[in-house]
Amino acid sequence: MGDKQYQARIEQARKELHALALELGIQHPRVLSQSVKLDVLINEYIDCQADDDGEFSRRGH
Repeated sequence: MGDKQYQARIEQARKELHALALELGIQHPRVLSQSVKLDVLINEYIDCQADDDGEFSRRGH
């Protein structure tokens, strides 16, 4: 996946997290679940950036 695609997915996940937090409160299980999804996307993006730079390979692969 390209940088622009990752950035768009991260931004969409961030917006969804913000909306859920406002609607349900930050301690709601759905908010936590969305936060985990956002974290995964961010970590994948960082790992791919590092792979492109030749610094290290993806975690767990």
